[in-house]
Amino acid sequence: MKNYLLLFTMCLPAFSPAYTSDTIQVRDIIINEVMFNHPEGGAEYVELYNRSSYRIDCSGLVFTTRKTDGTLNTGVKIPPNTIMPPNSYLALTTDAEAVRNFHDCPNEAVLLTVKLSTLNNESACLVLTNANKNVIYDEFQYHADMHHVLIKNPKGVALERIYPNRDTQDKDNWHSAAASHHYGTPGFQNSQYREELIPDLGSAQYFYLENEIFTPDNDGNDDLCALHYTFPERGYVFTVHVLSATGVKVFTPAEQYLAGTEGILTWDGRNQQGNISDIGIYVFYIEVIHPQKGKRKILRLPVVLSSR
Repeated sequence: MKNYLLLFTMCLPAFSPAYTSDTIQVRDIIINEVMFNHPEGGAEYVELYNRSSYRIDCSGLVFTTRKTDGTLNTGVKIPPNTIMPPNSYLALTTDAEAVRNFHDCPNEAVLLTVKLSTLNNESACLVLTNANKNVIYDEFQYHADMHHVLIKNPKGVALERIYPNRDTQDKDNWHSAAASHHYGTPGFQNSQYREELIPDLGSAQYFYLENEIFTPDNDGNDDLCALHYTFPERGYVFTVHVLSATGVKVFTPAEQYLAGTEGILTWDGRNQQGNISDIGIYVFYIEVIHPQKGKRKILRLPVVLSSR
């Protein structure tokens, strides 16, 4: 396993110096995936992602967890000579070879065996910090109930980040890893990864759907319906209801939500009771107001919940 990391670091351009903990910025490196209830034959892992445009020397950074009193545990230091190129992944685990084999990782996947403390199967707060623990680069509080409703037993299923640039603690930005990827993608791109769409600032349409048909079956393809919004200015407040074809309220993704100029809402097909809704046509009923300017708008966007 160490050979993978050695090849990874040796192949980097010598003329491009790596940023160190003295120069990297908060959220340059983010927590991107976590397997906190590992399968038989596998192991726990936490995946990091370099979302910056430069190489980062991770040597000496500390991965740890936060205690209930708010202080940090000792954690584990990332070993020397650990370099992450831009847009690259690194999985920290207790057994890199077992994880690589269980999840059938591609050769380019980078995994590193370290002495991780056992993660809680229900909830914990993960923290990536510098050696002195006075700079927090990223922090993620996970809960077992963040898994997809179809995941009845979360053992052996990782939680994956969907959009790298969205807030870490946004619960709608996390999703169960797809079954098609052995429920985990350590050291390579997440099965639920999505790219941010560039908003059309010249459009008068405040809301638009990324996909008008989705299949919430956790296979890694169109598991979520993503509703993007973009406004010409701050100060807009909106409420979004998902209605059935007969007008019955099924789910409310946002209520009296004070928005920024752009963002994303996701619907995984759940109804208010937490169950997957029936196959059929649904409507996003959206009420938008700008309290200071008196602007008000009603929008209706249809979406199809389907199956494969």
